[in-house]
Formats: sequence, C-alpha cells, structure tokens
Amino acid sequence: MKKYKGIIIFCLLTFVLILSAAAKPRISIYINGVRALPGDPISANPVITVAVTTSDASVTGRITVDNTTTPLTFVGSANNFYATLEVTTALADGLHGLTVEAFGPAGTGSGATSEVVPLFVQTKQDLIVQGTPLCYPNPFDPGIPGGTVTIAYMLSKAAGVTLSIHDLTGAVISKMAFGAGSSGGRAGYNAVSWNGQSDAGSVAGNGIYILLIIGDGKVLAKGKLTVLKR
Repeated sequence: MKKYKGIIIFCLLTFVLILSAAAKPRISIYINGVRALPGDPISANPVITVAVTTSDASVTGRITVDNTTTPLTFVGSANNFYATLEVTTALADGLHGLTVEAFGPAGTGSGATSEVVPLFVQTKQDLIVQGTPLCYPNPFDPGIPGGTVTIAYMLSKAAGVTLSIHDLTGAVISKMAFGAGSSGGRAGYNAVSWNGQSDAGSVAGNGIYILLIIGDGKVLAKGKLTVLKR
C-alpha cells in the first residue's frame, strides 16, 4: 500500500492544481473593437473593452494604462462580464502598455492578470500600412450569396483611407472611402469587405484586380484580388 501512497498524493495534488487553474478568470482585451496584441499601433484616445469569462457570480477588477490604474465596473451575467474604459487624456506618441487584473466578488476568490505590451501611438509619424494587406478568400466568387472578399490591413495611425480597385488596364472598378477612426481608417487592424460589384452596380468579371490603399495623398500599399465565378 505504501508504494501507491505517493502516487495517490501526487494525483490528488495534480487534480487540485487543475481545478485551481480552471477556476481562474479568462481575460480578453479589445481596443476599438479589435483584439489587442503586442506590437499593435493604437489611437491616442483608445476605447478599451475587457471581457472576462469566469465561474464566479460576479467580477471586480482594475486596468493599468502605463502608470495609471483605474477600477473597472463590470456588467454581464452567465459567467461573461464586460467593462469599458475610454482613455480621454490623449496618450503621447511612443510606447505604451496595459495590464488588466480580474478577481472574484469583492476582490476575493480566483484572480487573473493579462498584459499587452508594447502598444504604439504614432500620431506624428507618416501614415503607413504595416506589413502586407491580406485578401481572403482569394480567389472569391461574387456571383454566389454572400460572395465577398475581406481586405485586412494594419494602419500605423488613424487616418482617412481610400481603397481603390482597378482592372489590369488601370480602369477604376470600385472605390471605398473610410474616415479617420472609423472601421477601415482606425489605428491598428482594419478589415473591410468588397462584394465584387463595380461602382456602376455590375458584378466584376473573372480576372485579376489590383487593390490600392491610399492615404495622405499617396499609395500606402498594393494587393491583388482574383474573381473566379463558377
């Protein structure tokens, strides 16, 4: 029996640790509606949303942006809770970070911490598209219900942006304009869709199309789209 005693104790401790880990709240952080990731560019006045999934009946917590800590007021039910902080004092250009802590009722019970560092504010720098724009699915079929292509790109700062789609002769097929700070013109990740229709209302024919992302009076990035109707 002695030789099994150590195994039983080890299994019990492992089970307790698993239960303890499972009880920790799960924290997700969004900036201006987009999941925040280290290295993201953000606006100087971001709106930060914190989502917490937990087995606790209620949640308390706080958020620290750089060196400023603010209590969070969560709403929600069914183990899903949300809190929002709007940063009203503009963040300076440069590197920033945020930390979220979430706890059970009245600061008791299980707790968890989530950190997103670094984040960059770049309002005084030239507008750029970071990385290569992604288009998916590509090719796509605009002739079927829901046949759209998603165009995703990262902006270094909030700015007015135009997406211009051309055929291989250079003729403009469609233009889409997005205001600074709106979906399509926000600092960080943007994802917009095109239904394959020209500005005149006709469906684009099979072929390759050139995507231009234009801002601050210049072409910031290029991409290719392929229309393939079945």
